[in-house]
Amino acid sequence: MQHDSTNAGLRGSAGTAGEASTQAGRMRAAVAQAVAVAPDFLRGNIDANRMANTMVSAVRHYAEQERAAGGDGRPHDAEAQALQGVLAELMGCGSGFLAGRCDAACVARTMTQMVHEFGPH
Repeated sequence: MQHDSTNAGLRGSAGTAGEASTQAGRMRAAVAQAVAVAPDFLRGNIDANRMANTMVSAVRHYAEQERAAGGDGRPHDAEAQALQGVLAELMGCGSGFLAGRCDAACVARTMTQMVHEFGPH
């Protein structure tokens, strides 16, 4: 994952209900969706297929919300710019697994890093 240092200020920022109306808030909510499932995946309670589908679904849901809010896909501020890379990582890793381009260990590495960066502390 390439976003470690750029997102240090975003660590653990799940956002509030009011922030969900902002682009960055919607992005944080998408990341939180995937991070919420990750511990069960990392403990072996759910399989990589379900984890990957959750990752892809979270990003797609964000994209739908962004379109509904009139967004054009471009980040509105520095926080959204940083989070856009996180969403790209979720989509790339999840869809890569589903397409057979990577394995469960790759998904585990990505989600371990996501939990480390964005999980509760």
